[in-house]
Amino acid sequence: MSPQNEMKRKRVPLFWSTVATVLFFYLLVKFGIPYVSMLILNKPTTIPTPAAIMLIYMCLVLVGAFLYVTTSDEKIEEFSRPVIGFLKGGGSGIQQGARLLLLVLFPLLVGWVFYSQTAPTVKSPAGIRIGHPTLPQKYVSLSNPYREPSDEIVKKYIAEKSLGNISLEDAKNRLVRDYTDEGRVLFQFNCRPCHGSKADGNGPMAWGFRLRPANFTDPGTIATVVEQYVFWRIREGGRGLPSAATPWDSAMPRWMDELTDEQIWKIIMGEYDTAGIVPRKPEKLEK
Repeated sequence: MSPQNEMKRKRVPLFWSTVATVLFFYLLVKFGIPYVSMLILNKPTTIPTPAAIMLIYMCLVLVGAFLYVTTSDEKIEEFSRPVIGFLKGGGSGIQQGARLLLLVLFPLLVGWVFYSQTAPTVKSPAGIRIGHPTLPQKYVSLSNPYREPSDEIVKKYIAEKSLGNISLEDAKNRLVRDYTDEGRVLFQFNCRPCHGSKADGNGPMAWGFRLRPANFTDPGTIATVVEQYVFWRIREGGRGLPSAATPWDSAMPRWMDELTDEQIWKIIMGEYDTAGIVPRKPEKLEK
């Protein structure tokens, strides 16, 4: 046998090589890229690929495979040969059994999907939870140190900025404004991709998540909680939620690995300011 005939005999059929290529790129995007990203960014866990990115890449792979297979009549015939042979019958007992199983299961699968989509169902009323997940005890006593800076910090700020005879109150307001502006910059740099430049949940990456990022301009979101609650949610992310908090499942990352507590507190100030709302004030119990 000539070398050319030997290579032709050992070559993987076009149908199976196409299937293997599509499967390879699926596994690469689904598992390979998240794992490599974890190693490059030195993260403790993998970074999942958004569903929208998966859909885009797999559509590109399928279109590329289709274009390659249809470049010539010979490739079309080679690709369709095992499919037609499988459907026509013949072959070993294993092939005949697999064909019979496919021909039986496929109609059943189509019927099950159709029935599940059209059949009326009776469901018990969902238990609607009004409150937010409970704030962990270790965060309850915290407060934003940059929202109400002490007189000593304000006096130091006056000296550093050479503000002269400015009053403590005016200097304090100016310092808080500086903290807020710094927080706005940090928000745009770290949070804008998901929560949007206007904090309305319409960032460029928002559409890639099954659970959309929160719209902070909605008065039913961060306007209803105290700042230490937002600090907890930013710091520990979705993985920090208790199991009882399922209705508020979140794709929020754990920022404690990326940002300091100082940066998170300032981001909170910039976040509220960007959204045009104010945080809820903790109630003071009367003695």
